[in-house]
Amino acid sequence: MADLQWDGVKEWFDPSTNGTLPDVIVQDTTLTDWETLLRLIRSESWRSEYEFRDQVHPMPASAAELFVPDPEGWLRTLRIWPDPDMEWIVRPSLPEEIDSDVSLHEIQGQERLNVFCQFLRKLGIALSKRILVYAEGAYDGYPPMMAYEVAADRVVFLRA
Repeated sequence: MADLQWDGVKEWFDPSTNGTLPDVIVQDTTLTDWETLLRLIRSESWRSEYEFRDQVHPMPASAAELFVPDPEGWLRTLRIWPDPDMEWIVRPSLPEEIDSDVSLHEIQGQERLNVFCQFLRKLGIALSKRILVYAEGAYDGYPPMMAYEVAADRVVFLRA
């Protein structure tokens, strides 16, 4: 059985009214969690790219490389495809939080929602952490719209 039913949540996945890039957040992380994330990407053989200084590089060998200070202030981006049709964009800025997003255009209909929920579950299990999903730009000040709950081992919808 699916974690969420499309008919019950589809209004929240409408890119024309809710933005196109919901925020996927993992709070209270450490370098160890980032190492776990890199291992997950490798073990699942997810296609991935690491962008730094406007160039694509091989994935870093260690999570610590993601946070080496850069005096020029270049942003780093991990682009990961946990599914061939779903890009997950991670922007490493602080070890204490995984800040990322996905495209709502890639999560349309029950089948794609199931893929997204499976991805959230896999990430949450690997990190043993709650995964929060916010409407685009709503992370500051609004409650999450959905979450992977570790204790229940399922994705739940939090908005009515």
